[in-house]
Amino acid sequence: MATPSTPSPNPAAGIEQPQIKWKAIAQIGAVFAILWAISFGVVPWIGYWGVIIAGVLTLVALGFGLYIWRLTRKSRAIVDILKGATDEGGRQQALERLKASGKQGDAMNALAQAQLVARDKPGDAIEILEGVDLKKAPAVVQDDVRANLGMLYLMHNRTRDARMLADDIRLDRQPQPKSKAMYAAVIAEAFSRTGKPEEALKLLETYDADDATYGEVRAMLYRAQVYTYMASKKRGMAKTAMHRLGKIDPNMVAAFVAKGKDPELTKMARDLLQRQGAIPKQKMRIQRG
Repeated sequence: MATPSTPSPNPAAGIEQPQIKWKAIAQIGAVFAILWAISFGVVPWIGYWGVIIAGVLTLVALGFGLYIWRLTRKSRAIVDILKGATDEGGRQQALERLKASGKQGDAMNALAQAQLVARDKPGDAIEILEGVDLKKAPAVVQDDVRANLGMLYLMHNRTRDARMLADDIRLDRQPQPKSKAMYAAVIAEAFSRTGKPEEALKLLETYDADDATYGEVRAMLYRAQVYTYMASKKRGMAKTAMHRLGKIDPNMVAAFVAKGKDPELTKMARDLLQRQGAIPKQKMRIQRG
């Protein structure tokens, strides 16, 4: 039986490389240039108060810009480490480098470590992410932690714990389409498995799981569709979603056969895996009188 795993054997493949948007920076710089020009222009009427205000706003902007720049550099460094994690030896080496370079409470580092161990030791990944103090983590990283930990909870049938995290995830804070789709998949599955299938269905309608740009996240969207359609009593659509999931990642279909799953979902998954030849068909026993 397949254990819950990360969608990609190389964790770096699922991380979108942060990029500095120079066009946006240039536009902000132009705004501040105009602000400074106006502040000096109104000196004869209001004195140097305008200059002081412009100076304070500029310092705040520079501080925020420095914070984002450092965060971007750290993210890129972690992605570079994860790029070598293409096999067991590479993953172990990357994990050791992350442990050596990470500081106590470093949410980004903890997230990378969890992605490395989630495939073979999901319990360890959960423990790593549970140790992150979200209140102290950068705002742009908080939802990454929530989404990854939420998916691990869902894979271990800890639906209530996943729902608590899903309720706090904000899609509007994530500018990257792939990451936003991943958030949506976690939120939708958590909602559908805790009594809110209508909201889950509405959310999934805005994300096309067939969109190739979502990469490995497509499997997570199909998984969420399976649970959402079943909870919405759309069994035919659930079966179609599971069939499409099986084409991408049969291991995720195999997870539906695990103990404790919905009997109807288990049968649906077992039938699909038998048709694909992933598991042997059950032989009919004939009793002779």
